[in-house]
Amino acid sequence: MSFRIKLVISYIAMIIFPIILSAIVINALIYSSAKKVCKIYNFKMNSNPVTLVRFIVDMHVDSFSEVSNTITNNPESLKDVKYIKNIDKDLKNNNSGIVVIINNSIIYTSDIIKKLGIDAKNIKNTEVKVNNRDILENQWLIKHENFSFGGNNGVVYLITDTKPIVSIVKGLIVSSFLSILIILILTDGVLTFLVSRSILVPINELKKSSIKIKEGDLDFNVNVYNKDELGELCIAFEEMRFKLKESVDVKLQYENNRKELISNISHDLKTPVTAVKGYIEGIMDGVADTPEKMEKYTKTIYSKANAMDKLIDELFLFSKLDLNKLTFNFEKINLINYLKDCTEELKFDLEKNGIDLVFIIDIDEDEDIIALVDRERLKRVIINLVDNAVKYMDKENGIIIIILKASDNNALVEIRDNGRGISKESLPFIFDRFYRTDFSRNSSTGGSGLGLAIAKKIIEEHGGNIMAESELNEGTAIIFTLKRFKQI
Repeated sequence: MSFRIKLVISYIAMIIFPIILSAIVINALIYSSAKKVCKIYNFKMNSNPVTLVRFIVDMHVDSFSEVSNTITNNPESLKDVKYIKNIDKDLKNNNSGIVVIINNSIIYTSDIIKKLGIDAKNIKNTEVKVNNRDILENQWLIKHENFSFGGNNGVVYLITDTKPIVSIVKGLIVSSFLSILIILILTDGVLTFLVSRSILVPINELKKSSIKIKEGDLDFNVNVYNKDELGELCIAFEEMRFKLKESVDVKLQYENNRKELISNISHDLKTPVTAVKGYIEGIMDGVADTPEKMEKYTKTIYSKANAMDKLIDELFLFSKLDLNKLTFNFEKINLINYLKDCTEELKFDLEKNGIDLVFIIDIDEDEDIIALVDRERLKRVIINLVDNAVKYMDKENGIIIIILKASDNNALVEIRDNGRGISKESLPFIFDRFYRTDFSRNSSTGGSGLGLAIAKKIIEEHGGNIMAESELNEGTAIIFTLKRFKQI
């Protein structure tokens, strides 16, 4: 869910939830207040609690109807205090009272009227019309009716105390206001907390991550809490951290490789230099005192110098490949003819060492394998791979086979020998620079340890891949691929 939709939903919820909760709470408060009113005025609630005030006024009017009947049918009974007390008992249940005045003399006044502090003699001054259903500021309702009998004139007042209901209504208003205020604070507070938390938690996570990166710590993960814009930002930040860590690791690896390279170069150069110095000192000291010894010493010095020269050339070539500063001149060639020529060129020298070189074409006879390659660079790959096979050949009848295969998109060249093979532990590292399977770095077999590394770089520049398969005492196969050229 996007952050914008979350905000819209939260704003809608901030409006709807308070309304719904307020309606529920206010209805509950009204119902509770109505029950209190019913209890005070002694009647059952069988209608809408909101209309209770109207029913109380109607109750006041209905209560007076009994007095009106008496006035109409038997007004003389109003002189009887005992009769009036019976009426007053019923009125008292409804929180009401009665005042009877005959010939300006107060015949009866209810106790409730005395408690209300109403002056019965001046009661006319406080009267209102009940049918207007008004509640006076003094919080009572009054209705009166005049009567006469046998030359006597009188008036009856019915008074209902409305203080309890006014008090309950005021409490209801205050409670409703406070409830609405609390509901607004709680709902808006909770929703604001939830929304802000969905913002602050990812931001705090990013802040902590930034501090860790600033301090150089890249070994952590950025947690993603939400699937929104901030979640996408956390994902992007995690990708940035990962790329940065990769870059730092590569830099550290490069630095380690550089140190290792310097160490290896120093070792591989120092060995022949030490040998040359030893032989020269022997000549200077007169150890080579015969023509035969002198010839041996000079040939050895020449051989060591050639080895150093070759090592320097390979170092120079590898450094240019590593820095992508070596130019390639690609051209379309027929791999069948090209590999035949290479085989013929190398075969003569290998036969002197008792090694047979064979070229096998494992494709249809009529099919041509065309590829875009740099002739000189690819030849360097084949020479390096064949020389490597020769160096580690331990059989009297050595054989090296060059096999050409093809698929729809690639040409596959395999150079296989029957030499000593490579252990499974060493096999993954043979394309690393300066790696030799003999851990003592014995250079008696010749070579710089860069041949396979150079071959790998050149094949990768051609857009291909190189790999090795080997079994101890059975031989090794180096396989590389080249992309076939297809005429469009």
